[in-house]
Amino acid sequence: MRLARRPLAVALALLGPAAVEAAAIDPAGLDPAIDPATPQATFNADFIHSSGGAIDLSRFERGNVTLAGIYRPNVLVNGEPIPGTREVAFRQVADSESAQPCFDRAMLLRFGLDTEKLKARTAGDGSVHSLGEAPFCGHLENYVPGATVDFDDGEQILHVTLPQAFLRSRARGYVSPEFWDQGEQAFMLNYNANTFQVRRNGQRSTDSYVSLNAGANLGGWRFRQAGSLSLRDGSNRWQNTQVYAQHDLTDARAQLTVGEAYTSGDILDSVRVRGVGIVSDQRMLPASQRGYAPVIRGVAESNAQVTVRQNGYVIHSTTVAPGAFQIDDLYPTGYGSDLQVTITEADGRTKTIMIPYTAVPQMLREGTARFGLWAGQVEESNLPDTPFIFQGTMQYGATTNTTLYAGGTASNSYVSGLVGAAVNLPFGAIALDVMGSRAAFRREGVRRGMSTRLRFSRSITSTGTTFGLVAQRFSTRDYLGVTDAARLRSRLRRGISGDVIGGERSHFDANIGQSLGDGQVSLTGSLADYWGRRSRSVDYTLAYGSSWRSFSYNVSVQRSRLGDVFGPASGDRRRGATDTTVYLSFSVPLGSAPSSPNLGASYNRGSGNGASIQARLNGTLARNDDLTYTLGAGRSESAARSTSSTGYANLGYRTYAGSYRAGASRDSGGGTQYSLGASGAIVAHRDGVTLAQELGETNAIIHAPGAVGARIESQAGARLDRYGNAVVRSLLPYQLNTVSIDPRGASHDVQLESTTETVAPRAGAFARLDYRTSVAQALLIHATRPDGRPLPFGASVYDAAGQVVGVVGQGSKVFVRGALAGAKLTVNWGDEEGGSCRIDVPESLDGLETHGLHRSLRARCTEAGPGLAMKKAA
Repeated sequence: MRLARRPLAVALALLGPAAVEAAAIDPAGLDPAIDPATPQATFNADFIHSSGGAIDLSRFERGNVTLAGIYRPNVLVNGEPIPGTREVAFRQVADSESAQPCFDRAMLLRFGLDTEKLKARTAGDGSVHSLGEAPFCGHLENYVPGATVDFDDGEQILHVTLPQAFLRSRARGYVSPEFWDQGEQAFMLNYNANTFQVRRNGQRSTDSYVSLNAGANLGGWRFRQAGSLSLRDGSNRWQNTQVYAQHDLTDARAQLTVGEAYTSGDILDSVRVRGVGIVSDQRMLPASQRGYAPVIRGVAESNAQVTVRQNGYVIHSTTVAPGAFQIDDLYPTGYGSDLQVTITEADGRTKTIMIPYTAVPQMLREGTARFGLWAGQVEESNLPDTPFIFQGTMQYGATTNTTLYAGGTASNSYVSGLVGAAVNLPFGAIALDVMGSRAAFRREGVRRGMSTRLRFSRSITSTGTTFGLVAQRFSTRDYLGVTDAARLRSRLRRGISGDVIGGERSHFDANIGQSLGDGQVSLTGSLADYWGRRSRSVDYTLAYGSSWRSFSYNVSVQRSRLGDVFGPASGDRRRGATDTTVYLSFSVPLGSAPSSPNLGASYNRGSGNGASIQARLNGTLARNDDLTYTLGAGRSESAARSTSSTGYANLGYRTYAGSYRAGASRDSGGGTQYSLGASGAIVAHRDGVTLAQELGETNAIIHAPGAVGARIESQAGARLDRYGNAVVRSLLPYQLNTVSIDPRGASHDVQLESTTETVAPRAGAFARLDYRTSVAQALLIHATRPDGRPLPFGASVYDAAGQVVGVVGQGSKVFVRGALAGAKLTVNWGDEEGGSCRIDVPESLDGLETHGLHRSLRARCTEAGPGLAMKKAA
């Protein structure tokens, strides 16, 4: 792990070996002509015993001075990371002890600076320097009034603060498209394989299943193919699930898809289509502009603080100028709970207003739009025909509380349309739409139908109650969706009756949630009736879940009743069956340690299916939860009163290259079952082939040469392979993702110049993250001057590139982190003649004594002439 300079460098040196690292030193950084400022602290060298001669502690008097050179820091502007870490030059300036970063116009534009605002607000101010195209080195506040710069040399973070008055107006969470990373060319294969064998009464049967998802990223296009292979006792069947190519359209904030995909089901029914589609991708919007949240408008009488609360929690706070204000970048917080807005004036007066906030999925923010266009052929597995289809949808946030939407579908002799509106009202959110269809058939003529749909959502903060409702009624018998029409057309072509028998006439779904003590109670239900039937299908579930300390439990009761079933010819019917199911479960850890196993049990009883009881014990057997186990037993009783018992054991092992699982069970009837499974991914890229766990849609390839075994933070089981590569899975597209490497697990001879990188990948991309590393041995050098005297305490040690690699500590010892075989190290302690000497590291380090994490070397520091600073100045 990289060592960094600290303000108390002398204290570290007093405690023992110390190491100091900085960027490459520019000659200007050691120019003695620059006058140092007044020391911030003075050290009395008399308190430090050294037989090595005079001790120069002046360089410690001004704290942690930044040396000139080239750095590669992470940049934070007003606390927000700027993606794409780049090199930043630091140069010495006349009025500063520390070197100052160099900026240019392009860099400041990347930081969000609005140069037109800056020019307008500073016109006529002679103290402000104008921004040109050429880079400038110095104090940023001389160019941008009020700006500050702070460089954390230890953490390698450059903190830049720019006044809001000079920044471009943009929503919270905004990431400019220029930062969206297209990633690199790569080929991938996701796999999930399972095999299951049953042995009973001397018979054996084996079922195997392999799911494959292959793809390639080439030139901004993502090609994907998904399929599965099923094998059963020697026979096999391949099923192709999906093949498509996709490319994002930045200006339209949409995705272009060519191939097989499903249309969006937000407004119209989802249909599997083989063709071309362009669909809005709200992930390209800032997080504060996605989904729905109301616009807050008000008037402030002074410079006021505006605080927005929901359920008692502050979700937004900002300062506004006198006059009218508008807040339109609230993050969406779900589908319920009103907002409390408090305006605090400069004199302490407050005013509170309540803003209704309930949403249904169709709602959008004011002024935003979402669309979808598809053209191709319908590809449904149960359809013998593939009719052409064109489908389009549109949503628009007309006002802060109203969203309008519409959609239409055209196919072979079929057309349908929908119009609707969603409104946020004080008593809840409502969406109402009306659909109509027209289908023409050769022998049946034309069928027209209408359907209405109502959605309602409400949350009551004071009582902790949520309520949702979806009701849909097909007003006429002949309403048909596009797949229903295609299916009916196929039936008629084969001479089968076109009567709609058993088709759904109306449907009603409702759910109620209520906080109760430390738990949550919920009631969900559905009701449906059908054309040609006299009865209805009813299903409802009452559930309660809670926890007490580490003990958690759930209770639920479900009751369902299917509607009457009619014979297709005789009209005979039998009464629909009714079933009641009771379910109980609990889970409790057997200990307080994070690795303690969990004991769980469940009981399930259905009026038509008998009863069963299960008990299980699960936990981990290795650090980082890489090895897991489950032991269980169960007993079941059928409706006919026959009983059976089962015992089982499962084992799972997760590595950076994939996940593996095995299981076995045996029942009281003598039957045994065995299972094996594996899942993971293979990624081919320019640095080779990398094995990984199953990939998400958007991923990143890490390359850190030599850092074998280092772990990826927030990615369970992921670590760098022997080539220094790893795959980070499931990144958020079009957002800033911070990816950090944990050096623990890597060799102690590997130094990571940076352990954190930030990236905003495009959807489906394989973004590349390069971490600079150096591989060198840590050395503890006991060196003396040519005449045998100890080296001066506090003297700096430089490598051949002028980089500080250590400091002389007590006992004339130098701890060098990153020493290369054959390196020439210069020890410098002053500008006088003889103020430096050179240590020659052997060409091979294999013969040196090893002590823990470092090797020991005894060396004589040979004459090197005047001090390093004098040679630079000359």
